[in-house]
Amino acid sequence: MILDEIILHDFGVYGGRQKIELTPASREQPIILFGGLNGGGKTTLLDALQLCFFGNVAQCSGRGDLAYDEYLRRSVHQGALAPEAAIEVAFRHTVGGEVQNWRLTRSWSGGDHVRERFQVIRNDRLDKVASEQWSAQVEDFIPARIAHLFLFDGEKVEGYADLAKAPGLIRTAIQNLLGLDVVERLGADLSAIERRKRTELKPPAEAEALAALREDIRGLAAERSRHVRARASSVNDLDQLRKDLDELERRYEREGGALYEDRERLEAERAVADRGRDAIRRSLRDLAAGVAPLALVTDLLADVAIRSAIEDRARRSAQTAEVVAEEHAALQKLPSIRNLPAAARAELAEHAKRRLAALNEAASAPLDLNLDASTAASLASLVSIDIPDARASAGDLLKQAHQVQDSLDHIGGLLAAVPSQATVAELMAKRDAAREALRIAEYEQARRDDEIARLDRELDAARERETRLLETTAREQFEHEDVGRVLQHAAKVRSTLQKFGAAVIQRHVTRIEAFVLDSFRELIRKPTLVTGLRIDPTTFNVELSGPKGLLTAERLSAGERQLLAIALLWGLARASGRVLPTVIDTPLGRLDSGHRSRLVSRYFPQASHQVMLLSTDEEITRSYYDTLKPSVGRSYRLRYDEAEARTVVEPGYFASEEAR
Repeated sequence: MILDEIILHDFGVYGGRQKIELTPASREQPIILFGGLNGGGKTTLLDALQLCFFGNVAQCSGRGDLAYDEYLRRSVHQGALAPEAAIEVAFRHTVGGEVQNWRLTRSWSGGDHVRERFQVIRNDRLDKVASEQWSAQVEDFIPARIAHLFLFDGEKVEGYADLAKAPGLIRTAIQNLLGLDVVERLGADLSAIERRKRTELKPPAEAEALAALREDIRGLAAERSRHVRARASSVNDLDQLRKDLDELERRYEREGGALYEDRERLEAERAVADRGRDAIRRSLRDLAAGVAPLALVTDLLADVAIRSAIEDRARRSAQTAEVVAEEHAALQKLPSIRNLPAAARAELAEHAKRRLAALNEAASAPLDLNLDASTAASLASLVSIDIPDARASAGDLLKQAHQVQDSLDHIGGLLAAVPSQATVAELMAKRDAAREALRIAEYEQARRDDEIARLDRELDAARERETRLLETTAREQFEHEDVGRVLQHAAKVRSTLQKFGAAVIQRHVTRIEAFVLDSFRELIRKPTLVTGLRIDPTTFNVELSGPKGLLTAERLSAGERQLLAIALLWGLARASGRVLPTVIDTPLGRLDSGHRSRLVSRYFPQASHQVMLLSTDEEITRSYYDTLKPSVGRSYRLRYDEAEARTVVEPGYFASEEAR
């Protein structure tokens, strides 16, 4: 599968119509690199891909507990001319050696009643069946249950990096990968059927205990719902706090806060410019001490040079006339000339006369200057070489002087605009207070998440006690033979399902371990640190072994644990056997430079046949970009236009670079 393009129309921060080409340039250049500041639309781009493919079941980062209609309504660009948005994704998929071109279009209006439209174009023709049954059709391309192995946020990978929390995530990933989530749901449905059937058989003595237990379950469920509602309502408060902080940051920028923080650099630049201006002035003075002033009388010097040339020709003409007269007299004495016919001698005499007249006329010019050859040559060099060189040098120096002065004026203007500490102190205090308020609100939201997780555990424990209580009483009180058969067969089926799931995991876990270990070794800087990796098929705990035996989590640095998390995702993706594009938001997360280099050189070029990286310039810096560049087929910059309040997609990762 290859993603060819995505078109965003008034979606999130992307105002207007933004078309992005995604086709890899070649097999050796599978990477499409996106760069942008935080809030510039990187995560929005990942959400757009997931939303277009999966619709209501898409795991979009900005949705939280919002209802799907409300999420679509909020996803319409705030500056849109009409409350409508759309996403188009074009991709290719090969089936039986035949390449099929697909285009998905998901659009909606965000008025009082959200109306969503979805359309599938296959090979340039509308496919009505695929449009109506896309939730099943999409499983042929990129199954929703394993999409997180290929479309993920780099910062959320940290959950896999905590070896204490990783088993739950690994269990879910492996079950989804092997399709065992369906088996698990079937087991849950059978348990629900068993509970309902056993309720019909409860004796009065047990019914009271069961009623009390169920009352506790309802209380826990109600408390959980209260926390979920509180978390959902706090999402808006968090958004408002983030907007307030962004507004303070922008106001701080407008009030000159950045200039205030940058004043020392500006003063240093002004000092450098002052020294440059002084150097240029010294050069101009040195030039003025030479031939430069003669440039004022260039025309006069040129006239003198011309007059000197005329006088030189006059002298040479006089000398030539003497030579010609002597030669004519010698010719007249020759016998062969005297024997010529009179007419021929007369013609020869007339020619000599005309020649001598012309030379005498040229020699008649007055010799006012009478310059010698050395002086005349110096004058010619002065007019043709020295003065033009001096004029050009003076022009260059004056141009440099103007540029330096413009720079000084610009820096002076910036320094003049630098506010005093008293001016920005209040804004700084407000900004710091807003940051603290946001931090507290995010902490409270995290605490609610922890409370919901605790209630989930208590609910699971209570329901397990309920199941055990039902099982105990059911064995004693079977009043109906058909109910007994249902319970008996349901228990057998559940047991069979559990055995089947365990057998499937046991069969495939070795292959998954090999892929994960191979991926981890590809990424780690210490090839001898880990010699073996085992995933317990029952608990899904990850055990690492080194040259000296079992390797505990404490032996790994935070960066190495993150690389292990990425290796888990990479290995699971490889084990899936699916040839799918990989999209990574915040690809380098909080890794140090050494581990980042491994991802840049070892993982990103090999993660898939098509890799989209959504990065900030603080992650993939110039040096990492140079390392990654041979594998980059396309690069884009997500620039937020303050004037238009929208993100614009531009070619090139850096501002000075064009797209390839």
